Order: sequence, then C-alpha cells, then structure tokens
Amino acid sequence: MKNISLSTKVLIGVFAGIGLGVFFGEHVAWLSVVGDIFIGLLQMTVLPYIMISLIVNIGRLSLEKAKRLIKYGIIFLLMMLGIGLLALFVLPFSFPEWGSGSFYSNDFVQEVVPFDVVKHYVPANPFASMSNNVVPAVVLFSIFIGLGVMKLPNKETLLKPLEVMSKALNQVNKMIVKITPIGVFSIAAGVVSTLSWDDLSRLQGYLLIYLAAVIIMTFIVLPYVISIFTPYSTRTVFKITRSTLITIFATGKIIVVFPQLIEDIKAIIATEEGGSAETRSEIDIIMPLAYPFPNLGTFMIFIFVPFAAWYSGHELVFSEYPLFLSSTFLSSFVAPITGLPFSLDVMGIPKETFNLFVVSTVLTDRIRVVLGAFHLITLTLLSVSASQGFLKFKKARFIRGLIVVSITFAVTIFGMNRLLTENMKSIPTNSEILNHFKLISPQQTFEILDKAVPNPNWRRRNESSLNRIKRRGIIRIGFYDDAMPFTFYNRDSLLVGMGIDLANRLANDLEVKIEFVPIERGEVIIGMQKDYYDIVMSDIFISNTYAQKLEISKPYITVSLALVTQKDESRFNTARSALEVDSFTICYFERKDVAEEYAATFRNAKIYPIDDLEQFFNQSVDDSIHFDTYLTSAERASALTIQHPGFKVVNPLPYHINNALIFPIAKSNIWKKYIDNWIEFRTQDGTIDRIYKQWVLGQEYKKKKRNWNFYDDVIVPKYFSDNETEKFSPSTIH
Repeated sequence: MKNISLSTKVLIGVFAGIGLGVFFGEHVAWLSVVGDIFIGLLQMTVLPYIMISLIVNIGRLSLEKAKRLIKYGIIFLLMMLGIGLLALFVLPFSFPEWGSGSFYSNDFVQEVVPFDVVKHYVPANPFASMSNNVVPAVVLFSIFIGLGVMKLPNKETLLKPLEVMSKALNQVNKMIVKITPIGVFSIAAGVVSTLSWDDLSRLQGYLLIYLAAVIIMTFIVLPYVISIFTPYSTRTVFKITRSTLITIFATGKIIVVFPQLIEDIKAIIATEEGGSAETRSEIDIIMPLAYPFPNLGTFMIFIFVPFAAWYSGHELVFSEYPLFLSSTFLSSFVAPITGLPFSLDVMGIPKETFNLFVVSTVLTDRIRVVLGAFHLITLTLLSVSASQGFLKFKKARFIRGLIVVSITFAVTIFGMNRLLTENMKSIPTNSEILNHFKLISPQQTFEILDKAVPNPNWRRRNESSLNRIKRRGIIRIGFYDDAMPFTFYNRDSLLVGMGIDLANRLANDLEVKIEFVPIERGEVIIGMQKDYYDIVMSDIFISNTYAQKLEISKPYITVSLALVTQKDESRFNTARSALEVDSFTICYFERKDVAEEYAATFRNAKIYPIDDLEQFFNQSVDDSIHFDTYLTSAERASALTIQHPGFKVVNPLPYHINNALIFPIAKSNIWKKYIDNWIEFRTQDGTIDRIYKQWVLGQEYKKKKRNWNFYDDVIVPKYFSDNETEKFSPSTIH
C-alpha cells in the first residue's frame, strides 16, 4: 500500500464506501458520524490559516503590488462569471416541453426576508464572525489588519511569528489529510446508505443538466482558458490537484482542504518558472481573497431556477432572462441555500420547489465544490500569470477551444432534450399526482345522493343533531363536486379531497356511515334550513352573511384570497401594475359578499357571478363580457392551475387578505360544541395538518419506507427467509 498514491487511495475509499452503502443500506448510516469527525478535523485549522495567511502576505505587500493583484483578480473573475452567465443562458434549452402546474405553497403569504449584507460581509464583531464561520466577514477583517500592518515600520516583528504559526497550521492540515481515505470512505457509505432514489428521480432533469454543465466547465472550458492565457499544462494541473479535488468531492467542502489546494497551486507554478517566493506569496493572497466571491460551481447551481420554472409549469420566457441572470449574479455572493429562494421569489416561481433543491444537495453539493475549486485554481493561475508578466493570449488555441466548446454545448443540449423528453414520460405531473392521492382517514361506508333532499328522519323533540346522527347511524355531509382540492371527483370518478378526508375521519370518530349530499348552486343556507345536511365539509369561507344566517363551526384552517388569471397576463403581477389598470373584471362563484369586499380594494374592478368554472376558463359567456380574473382562495387557485396549466395565481395587492374556512352545521348547541371540540382535538393531534399537507400542499402522506439495499432485499430473502419460515411455520409443529 505504500507505493499507492494518495489520490488512488482516496478513490478506493470513495468506491468502497459507495459499495458498502449500497450493500448494507441504513445499517451503516452510523458511519456518517465518522465522516463528520473527519470534516471537523480538516475544518478546524482552515479559518485561522486564512486569517494569518492574509495578514502576513498583505502586510508584506507594497500598495502598488496589492492594487495590481486585485485589479487582475477582478478582471479574470468577471471574465469567468461572464462565461458562467452565457452557460446559464443556453443550458435551459435542454428542457423539453412539459406542462405541470404547481400545488399551493405557504410561501405565498410569507414575506421575503432580505439578505443581511452587514451580517455576512461586515465584521462588526470579528470574534462572532469567526465563531459562526462567516468567511466573507473574516476575510474582510483580515484584509484590513493586513493593510494596517503594511504601513508599520517594524512589521516583521509581528509577521515572522505569524508566518511560523501559518506553517504550523499547514502541517496540522497535512497530518489530517493522510487519513483522507478513511474519512471519504465513511462519508460515502453514510451518504449512499440514506439516499432516497425516489426523490432524486423527480430531479433527473436538473441533476443531469447540472452534472453535464460541471463536467463541461471543469474538464473543457476552464482547461482551455488556462491553456489559452497561461504557460501551464492542463495535464499537469489535473495530475497535481487530483487527490485534493477527490477529497473536495467526497467532503462536499472546499474550505476543509484549502491549505492543501494552495500548496497544489504552488506546485503547479513551480513546474514552469520555479515558484519564486514572490509568486508563492501572491498565491497566498489571491486564494483567500477569491474564496468569498462567487465561483462557477455556485453560479451553475442556479440552473435550478429555470428547472424549477419548467418543472412547475412557469417556464421562463426570453424577456425574463435578463432579470434571471442579474438576480443570479447578485444571489451568487451567498450560499445557494440563501441565494436560491431570493432568485425563485424574484422570478415568481413557487418556492416549494426549493424543497426539491434541498433533496438534490446530497449530490450537487459534492459536484458544485469540484467546479468551485477548479474555478479558484484557474483564477489564481490567471492572476499570477498576469502579475508576473507571462500572460500570453494564444489565438489559434482560442479558436480551437471556441469550436470545441460550442460543439460540446450544442450536442449536450440536443442530447439532454431528447433524453429528458423520453424520461419525463414516466414522471407523473402534479395533475396526475393530485388525482392519484388516496384518503388518509379510514374510509367509511358511504352513499352519494343524486340530489339534495331533506333528512328522512326528522329530529325528535329536544333531540340534538348529534343524538340523531348516533340514532340513525348515518351523518349527512354536504359537498361541492368541483371544489378541488377540497371536494372533487378524481379521474377514477372517486369522491376525494381534503373535505372528504375530514368527513371520513369525523364519521369514523362517530362510528357512523356517511350520506354525501351534493350542494345546489347558492343553496347552502337554504339547504341547511331545509335539513339537507348535518354539516357541510367543502371550502366554505366565513363571512358576515354566513355568520348571521348559519350556525358555523370554529375555523379549521386559514386561507389567503387570490386571483386566477392567464399565464401571459402581466397586469396583475404586482400591486403597482394592478392599480394602474383602468378597469378589469373579477368573476366569482356564489360568494358575492366576499367578492364585493375584495373588489372594493381596487378602483375600477367589476364583479360578475358565474355558475360554472368553465365559464371562466373557456370564456363561455356573453361576448360583451371578458373575465380577466377569478376570485378564490390561493389554495384552491393553485389546484385549478394544475388542471389548467395556461393560468397562474396572483395577489395584486401589497398585502394579503386572509379568510377562514369553517363548517356550516345544523343548528344545535350540543352539535356545535362537539364539532368545535373535534376540530380542536384533530388540530392538536396533527390530523388536519397531515390531510392539509397532502391535498393542498401536495405532500403525499405515506409511511417512511426503508431505502433499498442489497443485504435486506437480496441476501436476506434468498438465504434466510425460507429457512426462517420453515422453522416457525405451524406445519412444523407436531
């Protein structure tokens, strides 16, 4: 083993860990703890090393040299980010046409928390920045200390001890690097053992395109940039940095091997011009300075934004790309976990898609940092070459590189488009997912009446509705048949939805059967007065009218009012643009009182009732009337856009108008008290929340399944199950 290089040992560790994770699955998930210990050991020296290295090397610079280094660093950083922007512009053409609306997200009513520039970039309390690992603030603090030391006459008195400390930290890092094969083995085994392949299958479009982008940028584009401008061989670059890049891939962090990466770049420099002390000093400055700034690894992560738009049915149009690219540039100054929600919000993409990104990070974080590390290598080599005067533009190599890169991108985009077109046929759309949902609650014996009729069993004198329900053994529940996602018929003609789920839960608690009674248009109040239903369990808004004329339960969920409009309609995207509209129409279904109150917030909004939703979606009304918008809850509106991908949900107000959903119930104090207590109980035990998450948020309720692994799913059934069955089978007992 002594003759095997470190990079080979690291590769063996990675593949051995992957194999162990696939074979034993969650049985070896505990190895991730060992991996965390390894990462912690690597990380413990990094921040002190960056601080001391910056102070020492900036302190020894002249002001003129510092300006020159920073100038070249900025020029080449902008050049490389420009390449990244171009890639972000062309790669989304890989996504084929694939319509899919989006479920409701609670982000619809949440205010966007602005990014705190001061907290991340200004070291108001440098010790807090150090303890919280806020690298940009620590770097800025170190730069100012270095600049202060630069002008001191006796600065070497301070710098020499710091230099010794820097070397000591580097030695500690090298000691820990020797156990890298064990560390990456543990990390790989832990990650693979808990990987959810079902979740990742939904992300294949993003993962495939991002992987292709990283491969192209790391192994084609950036190597060409190095060979076009510098004297260094890309083969030498990869040979020297190979083990470090593999370690970065395994750990998912650049910073943990930052000192080793600096040493690798010094070794690359030494292959051409001997690596003078001045050059090595410049590397020690450029690398820490460049680290807090955007790199191509982070930059290319933002391909998730057009993916999320495509996946959720909000495809970006050409005119939106300037906004997308500019927001990406700003967001790339922070970690993707912070910057992506900002970009998604700016582009008007449902932020629940961010949950998909979180799932993907188990893979993309490791890919991202490899490109990020090679970005730093390239930037440092370019800046040092320019500073030392041996930067040279090779025209012939530039032309050849341009041709190779163009062909590679064209082939990749075409190939990915065809591959995804075929693969996405097996991925269910949100419409298919919604129609596939099953009831969470125990399904009760039920009957669906053809039309609303009075209860055949009148309430006896002084008998409460609850007592009649128990006496009959049947509860009558009113419902709308097209109130998706609350009560509706799915594609299998089954009555489902949040309200139906709650109805089955209520009937199960009462130990009775169900009679579902369809509600005639505009007859909730009349139907309740005529004893058609004991309770109505569709999406019924509370209002002053209903509060006066109906017995109603306490609210069981809060909803936000919103408008449905055509996807290409931009007048209602913001409060400012909506207020500038001379006049527009709002159609509503049945609830005139709610529509009047909502429309009163606009100057020239006119409201019109409709009898059927198709009158809005198909504009099947009098030619003299055009419905611009449809008023409903954002929760229901989102479900409607799943069925009608050509429409979107908007809130053209600077604030949100919330409303509560309630159950109209038969007049009876005992019955009302029971329903209110039932809502409280089922809220506290999480039942209503679980049902809400499935039908409204689209998060299917299912028990967590064990991930597949070779040992439990192949070895045990084949070699142990039959023997165990024979051993404990009743037929073996005499």
